[in-house]
Amino acid sequence: MNRFFLSALVATLLVFSSLAQTPLDEVVVSSPRLDVPFSDDSKSVTVITAEQIADTPVSNLVDLLRFQAGVDIRRQGIEGAQADVYLRGGTFDQVLLLIDGIRVDDPQTGHHTLNSALPLEVIERIEIVKGPAARIYGQNALTGAINIVTKKEGKKGATLTARQGSFHTTHLGATAQDYNDNQQHVIHFSRLSSEGYRHNTDLDNLHFFTHSAFGASKKLKLLTMFNERKFGANGFYGFTSYKDQYEETQSSLVALTTSFTSEKAVWTPRIFWKRGQDEYILIRDNPSAYRNMHINNKIGLSVDTKLTHSNGNLSGFGAELSSVSIQSNNLGEHSRTIAHFFFEHRMKWNNISVTPGFALSHFSDVDTFFYPGLDLGLRLSEKAKLIFNTGYTYRVPTYTDLYYDGPTALGNADLKPEKALSHELSFRYNTPTWELEAALFQRNSENLIDYVEVAVGDSQWLASNIHDVTTTGGELNSSYHYTIGEQRQTFIVSYGYIHDDYTKTVNSRYALNSLKHNINLQLQNRLSSKWSTSFSYRYATRPLAGHFKVLNAQLEYVMDKLSIQLQGRNLFDANYYENLIPMPGAHGMVSLRYAL
Repeated sequence: MNRFFLSALVATLLVFSSLAQTPLDEVVVSSPRLDVPFSDDSKSVTVITAEQIADTPVSNLVDLLRFQAGVDIRRQGIEGAQADVYLRGGTFDQVLLLIDGIRVDDPQTGHHTLNSALPLEVIERIEIVKGPAARIYGQNALTGAINIVTKKEGKKGATLTARQGSFHTTHLGATAQDYNDNQQHVIHFSRLSSEGYRHNTDLDNLHFFTHSAFGASKKLKLLTMFNERKFGANGFYGFTSYKDQYEETQSSLVALTTSFTSEKAVWTPRIFWKRGQDEYILIRDNPSAYRNMHINNKIGLSVDTKLTHSNGNLSGFGAELSSVSIQSNNLGEHSRTIAHFFFEHRMKWNNISVTPGFALSHFSDVDTFFYPGLDLGLRLSEKAKLIFNTGYTYRVPTYTDLYYDGPTALGNADLKPEKALSHELSFRYNTPTWELEAALFQRNSENLIDYVEVAVGDSQWLASNIHDVTTTGGELNSSYHYTIGEQRQTFIVSYGYIHDDYTKTVNSRYALNSLKHNINLQLQNRLSSKWSTSFSYRYATRPLAGHFKVLNAQLEYVMDKLSIQLQGRNLFDANYYENLIPMPGAHGMVSLRYAL
């Protein structure tokens, strides 16, 4: 890590050390391993609460994640029609998504990770675990993991939502909650459609979600989810000249969970079924010219165990056994069995906590992987804590990496798994009105997988193990909560820096175009009990795409059971690109929400 970067980070910390937000001490980071209060956790975890989600000028998970330091969302289209998530300069295949602790990774490709994104209306909080601390999750968590914790209870009643915006964008949704002594239910249905902001970028999205609990203790829980996306994919894959591509995807999940509790232990068994479907058409009006159809299934069972020892120490361990299969007219038919086991033990002496742990995974068609790690925490005072994480993580190639045969991309059955050794040092400072977190990290990646030119000037790219890359960087998350009169105000700052050090031997396609600088500013203003405003400003730079500035704003009026939101996006009308795709200029949306 160069001297300039260290000096710049220290200067930034001095400038913003007076900023923070309402502390998260009462939030328990489940993840779902050790249940530890956020203020006492020794992992690099960012928690986004339901209240913070409501105050952010966005309407979907994809846009919400863009505000977080270390998170890079590369969109293709609007309203999350298709988007990839990157953590700390990794690739979209190196991030694991979980819903209530259930791995919903797609074995076909990481391009489909966010197909399982849930509507904001059903999210209680989001836990973003970055760096080596994510090792316990196993496959795909090479750079980190994002756990969506869903709403499981609340006020009885229903909420109706209607949105209308630019590009003839229309959203209609309903969320209902009900409960009694023996059961509780949350159900959501919504549909989003748009004509798109340029040729062949229309979309039609459908979301369905339920979460139910049964029994006197409500420990038997059933979760179901179904997302369907249909969208024009103008230039999304291959070359930007492919203007008439079209895609339809489906992502569904059914999970049944219960728990058994004794004085010192909690056992959480679970069975689940995750299904993914992807239909890709090269020429929308001529499917016979080139069409791919992929269906994958993952059926599994797991048991997580949490033990509290007499001396106050904690242990977490668990196992998962799953069967994964894919049927595809392009990739062929393949299957694998995955066995995963993790263990971690948290020891605490006065102000020091030490958590060693490891993950062990066996893939029937690849290999067995053992990855240890260590989390250290030093509480400097009631307000300040120093954290160090180190460990190994890995990723096996997706079926697309191994077997795809397309007009612009070729798979490679000889690919080796990716692996990385990561280190992180972070500092937290919390008061009732301040929160500050700063982190320095380094990741040494080996056998990084990306697509490289078969020959200079050739139109085809081959999946290959390319550079060994050393990624260094830093993050700052800071916010300040204050009042004007009796009204609450919040100012939030986040900054992320990434530098990739490698020897370039080939031209690669995805992996090495990280956000070098990413600055986000948010001002959340409550003008009165009924009126509030929110502003967000983003400045970002990429090595291969220059810099861009984006300003969003939101005005909200709440009157009894009715709330009205007016959102303006990209108000500077910035001209910028993501994944070589031009992003929409200035546009807006009005939302109505009515509580029954």
